Amino acid sequence: MKKWAKMGTLVLTLALGMSLMAGCGGTEAKKFVVLDEVVGTEQFGVGFRNEDIALGLEVQKQIDAIIADGTGAEISTKWFGEDMLLKDVDYLEESQAAADDDSLQKVLDKGTLVVGLDDSFPPMGFRDENNEIVGFDIDLAKEVGKRMGVEVQFQPISWNAKEMELETGKVDCLWNGLSINNERLAALYFAKPYLNNRQIVIVPEGSDIKTVADLAGKKIGLQDGSTAMDALESSEVYTSGQIKDEDITKLEENVSVFNELKAGRIDAFIVDEAVGHYIMSHN
Repeated sequence: MKKWAKMGTLVLTLALGMSLMAGCGGTEAKKFVVLDEVVGTEQFGVGFRNEDIALGLEVQKQIDAIIADGTGAEISTKWFGEDMLLKDVDYLEESQAAADDDSLQKVLDKGTLVVGLDDSFPPMGFRDENNEIVGFDIDLAKEVGKRMGVEVQFQPISWNAKEMELETGKVDCLWNGLSINNERLAALYFAKPYLNNRQIVIVPEGSDIKTVADLAGKKIGLQDGSTAMDALESSEVYTSGQIKDEDITKLEENVSVFNELKAGRIDAFIVDEAVGHYIMSHN
């Protein structure tokens, strides 16, 4: 009898525990959706100092070769499920370096290419469960380094100060989902774009925000120093004064912005498409 009494007590305890869990912590996790309308379209590229054209052209030469022999498609499929690399695109700037440009030789001589990146920008570059930096751009850069005969070192930097990190020589290039716009074209050297990108809007499922115009009067979050702000500033809903600057939350990392959305402290999250979909699928 004591044995059955103990078993009955155990069953009752488990039942009460499950009941309490259902009553207290059993609420379903929030779901999120992406608006059909995008805030802006752009492309990703690798940024170099304006005077480092020789280095930029060599990196581009290797990227072109990686795309041509199918290695790029393998890397892209690993991270995106399909080949998304751009092919047969024109140079954005100079396609020939000056005779006295020694930027490539300096990298070859030291044997390392230092890549500046935001290490919380999945799936382009981020830290995995072992704190290792991984991602699409990481694999692509490593393959470029292997073909150049140099070691690639990944240097996490403040994305909001990325141009300064490059100009002061802390890094040799910026390579981590770096969107190309007119301001950056003036400040940096880009050879070719390698990936298309869109600025998307993520909102909670059931939100009354259905279009970009519906962002009027809402609290919006985005990464500080990213082109998400450029895209928003170019939108009609912003230029018409329907979005106040004090209602825009800018944080260092996109994951932190998404956490603000989950907590309900902002109404919408503007982010690079690949990054946004990755964060949603892993949260």
